[in-house]
Amino acid sequence: MTSPTPQIEKERVERIRDQLGDRRWHELSIEELASAMQLSRMTLHRRGIDKDALREALGELLADEFRAAALPALTAAGPAPERLRMALEVVCRVDERYLGLIEDLGEDRERVFHDDGDGAVLTRGSFTEALRRILEDGEREGTLDPGADPAEKATLLFNAASWTYRHMRLGHRWDAERARSQVVDLLVAGVSR
Repeated sequence: MTSPTPQIEKERVERIRDQLGDRRWHELSIEELASAMQLSRMTLHRRGIDKDALREALGELLADEFRAAALPALTAAGPAPERLRMALEVVCRVDERYLGLIEDLGEDRERVFHDDGDGAVLTRGSFTEALRRILEDGEREGTLDPGADPAEKATLLFNAASWTYRHMRLGHRWDAERARSQVVDLLVAGVSR
């Protein structure tokens, strides 16, 4: 029998993001994580909170932030390409808050972003649902081409935005505005009719 996932207050997870989001996950000690949460290492131990539980909590916070940030793009009244631009900019802006942590998760990244399953999988709907719906709206209005499978295209767009943005920021050391605008322009053009 597996033990239940420990409950971690959202505010404490936000403190990790805000204080340590630019750091590499593997560099962070449990002491640093506890300190950012304003707890002691012993308190984390007593509550059964380890780095895996904190990674999961950060992943949930990331998904919640993306959903909330993408809502204005999803509900806006403008044409689908403009709304898609807004949603892809959200991917970059939210990623910016987690830049070092996301980049360094390695295989753990799959647990945060990917659906479970064997074979080909999609990115979790919490990250792609707004993109899929905007693509479908664009198909109805004749401005976007989501291809045969809008969910698959949304996965492709999310990953192209997220991975490319992080690479341009960290690998090429572009500033956030330049990386965001170049990546988003390229992706919106790629699906526009």
